[in-house]
Amino acid sequence: MTRISALLALSLFFLSACKEEPRAATENMTAPAETCAASLVTPLIGEPKSALDGLGIPEPLRIMGPGIAMTMDHIPERTNIEIDKSDHIRRVWCG
Repeated sequence: MTRISALLALSLFFLSACKEEPRAATENMTAPAETCAASLVTPLIGEPKSALDGLGIPEPLRIMGPGIAMTMDHIPERTNIEIDKSDHIRRVWCG
């Protein structure tokens, strides 16, 4: 019986090393700064593509229509704008 108790105590001792450390509170973390001009274009979602004319969106910029192949490279500074079949702005994101 003492052997079982000793093994149990030893097992608990080793398992205590597996205890996860508490994580720091995330309340003070700030959101990462936007790296592209998505905030400039996002209010135009649902508007015709012509709403982009004269807006002065900084490069790099990628405007994609329906059925257009898109590379999967990620460039954080690039503003991506997706246009739907009815020629309206559908989605905007950085990358």
